[in-house]
Amino acid sequence: MPDLDTLPGISALRSLTRGDSRVIVAVIDGLAAEHPALDSENVDIIRGYWVEEDREAQEWSTAHATHIASVILGSDSSEAPGFAPQCRGLLVAAGVDEETAESELGIARAMEYALSQGAQIIHCAFCHPSQTGHAQDWMVRAVRKAEEMGAVIIAPAGNDYGENWCVPSSLPTVLAVGALADDGAPMHFTNFGELYEGHSIMGPGENVHGADVDGGTVLQKGTSVAAPVLTGIVAALTSACLQAGQSIDPQRVRDVLIATARPCTGAGADRCIGGEVAVDRAMAVLLQGMSIEKARREFPDGPIAPDAPAALSVPPRVPHAPLPPHSIARHAPEPVGDPREAYLREERGFAAAEPSAVQPSLRYPSMAFPIGQVSYEFPDELTRDSFARSMGSRLSPGDGDPEDVETLIAYLDDNPAEARRLRWLVSINGERRFVATPVGAFASQIYDMLAALVLGEARGDITVSSLPGWTTDTTVELRDGTVVRELRMNSLRGVYGWHSAQIARQSAEAVHRDALAGQVGRMSDRSQPGETTAIIAGDGTENAVLGLSESPVVSWPRLRVAPSDNVVFAIDEFLHQVYFRDRQEPEISRDRAVNFAATNGYQVAAAFMDAMGDGLEYVQYRTEYSPFARVSGLCWDVIVQFIDPSEDQRAMREYRLTVDIADVMPVTVGRLRRWSAR
Repeated sequence: MPDLDTLPGISALRSLTRGDSRVIVAVIDGLAAEHPALDSENVDIIRGYWVEEDREAQEWSTAHATHIASVILGSDSSEAPGFAPQCRGLLVAAGVDEETAESELGIARAMEYALSQGAQIIHCAFCHPSQTGHAQDWMVRAVRKAEEMGAVIIAPAGNDYGENWCVPSSLPTVLAVGALADDGAPMHFTNFGELYEGHSIMGPGENVHGADVDGGTVLQKGTSVAAPVLTGIVAALTSACLQAGQSIDPQRVRDVLIATARPCTGAGADRCIGGEVAVDRAMAVLLQGMSIEKARREFPDGPIAPDAPAALSVPPRVPHAPLPPHSIARHAPEPVGDPREAYLREERGFAAAEPSAVQPSLRYPSMAFPIGQVSYEFPDELTRDSFARSMGSRLSPGDGDPEDVETLIAYLDDNPAEARRLRWLVSINGERRFVATPVGAFASQIYDMLAALVLGEARGDITVSSLPGWTTDTTVELRDGTVVRELRMNSLRGVYGWHSAQIARQSAEAVHRDALAGQVGRMSDRSQPGETTAIIAGDGTENAVLGLSESPVVSWPRLRVAPSDNVVFAIDEFLHQVYFRDRQEPEISRDRAVNFAATNGYQVAAAFMDAMGDGLEYVQYRTEYSPFARVSGLCWDVIVQFIDPSEDQRAMREYRLTVDIADVMPVTVGRLRRWSAR
C-alpha cells in the first residue's frame, strides 16, 4: 500500500518506537548502494567474505538491496524512512550477480555470519524456486542454528503464481511472506501452498515505497517488498518489547503475528498464506498482556476484500524443469489453465465484489493440542430450565440441580444424547479458550469422555486434560460475553486426564519398575497398576502411565535407581512449568510439540532420572525443527537441558524427544536421545 500507516496499528507502532540499537537486524541481499536513507552510524554495509572481490555488483542486485534495506532501516531524516531506523543494521551482500545470487551455500554462509555478529532478526531477500521445497543441507543447518540461537528468519514466499515453492521460505521455521495488493486481495503472482502452512503471513506488496539506487525513491511490488515490511514490523515490535522491560524475543513476536493475523477474504483468499498481518492485535498481546482471543475481539476483522482470481488445482511446478515420469506430484485429469493468465487482473481501479463463499483463510482449520481444564455451561436459561425439569429439580430440590456436576453427569449417563445440548468449554490456566465440539463416528464416546473429565475435575482426581483436535473459524459467544473459537474433536486418541501433582511420581516409579524388570523400551507390565494412578485414557486403558506405549526409551543404568524426592520434585516443576506457567498457544506448531511432550511423563521422567542421577541440574527446555522426520512428517525436537552446578567446565547435557505434529494427534519418533553439547 502506498501509505503503510493505513494498516491498523502501524501508525501507533511508529509513534511508540523507532527501533532500538540493542536489536540487530541483518539483511541478506545484494550490495546496497550509498543512499541518504542508509547513511547512518547504525547501518553497516558488508560484502560477504565468500564473494570474490573481482565480481562486479550488477545494477539489479544493488537496486533491490537498497530498496529492501530502506524499508526496514531507512533513516527518519530521509525521503524513505523505514520501520526501525534505530536498530543496528547489517547489510550483508551475499549475491552480487546471477551466479552468486543462486548459491544456497552463499546464503547459508551469510546466515551464519549474521548470527556470529549477534543478529536476532535475519531478512533473507533471496527466493530460490524449488519443485520440492527442500533446501540443501547447509541451508537447513544454518536455519536450524538460527532457531537454536533464538533468531528469526523472514523471507519472501516468491512471485511464481504458485507454480513452485521457494527456498528458504518453504522451511518451517522461516516466516514466509506473501503479497497483498493495495485493495487487500492477494497479488496475482504471489506463491501459495501447503508447505507455507503454519509459518506464513501476508503483508502489503503493491506500491511499497523505498530508496532508489539513484538517490531518490521508488515504488516496488512483489513478495520481495512485502517481506521487508514484515521484517520491519518484527524489528519494531521486538524493540518496543525490549523498551518495555521485556527480553529480546523475536521468535515470540513472530508467533504472535502469525496467531493474530486477520483472515483473508474475497475470492482470492485461497491463495493467501497464513492471514493478513494485524499489528494492532499483536501490540495488544505483546505490550498489554492481552490474550490472542481477546485481541481478536477487541480489534475485529476488516472489511471484505475485493474479488480476485481463485487458486487453480495444480501442483507447484517449475516450467524449465519438467516433473520426472514418476513424480509424486498429483496428476490432473484434464489440462489445467495457465496460472499466469488465470490469476491476472487489473491491480488498480476495479470495483469491489460481493462477499465470496470461499473459505476466508488457509489458517483455519488449524490443528491444536491444548492442555487445560474442561467445564460446561448451558447456552441459555431456557436450556438450563429444560435440564432442571428433566432432572426433577422441582420434585426434589437439590437432587436435580443442573449446576451440580455429579448430578448432571449421572443424568447424562442415563441420557447421553443430552450432552449435545451443553457447551463443553476448554480453559487454559483459567482462561476459557475453546468450545469443544465432538464430530464424526465417535462423537458420542467423546461426549462421554468430556463428561468423565468434568466429573474427575469436580472430584479432585484430575487437574489437567489434553484435548487434541482442530480449530475452525467458527466462534461462539459465551454467556458472559467471552468469544471463543470452536475446537472440533473426532477421535478419543490423545484425550487424557490426570492429576498434575501425581503424574511425576507415577511416571518415575513406572520407569524405575520397568528398568528393574528389563522392560524399558518394550512395554510395561500393566497387570499391577500403581495404586494412586488418576489418569483417564481415551483408549480405554485405565491406570496407564501416560504416553508409555508410544514412547519407549533405552534402559540406562541410572534408571534402575529408585527416584528420590528431589528427582520427583524436579519432574513435577518441569511439568507444571508447561501446564501452568508458560503461555500456551496450542495452535502453533512448537507449542503442540511441547504440550504433547508434557503429556509424555514417562520419557520426561527418564530424562530427569538419568541426568539427576549423574549429579546434573535442570536448566531449561527449548525446541527446534528436527532433522529426524518421517516421509510427509513435520517433526520438532523438544530439548531438555541439564548442567553440572559444581563444574562449569563440564558440557551441558541434552535430552531430545522428537515429536511429529503432522497429524491432529502428535506421535513420538524414535527413542529419547541424549548427548553432551558445548
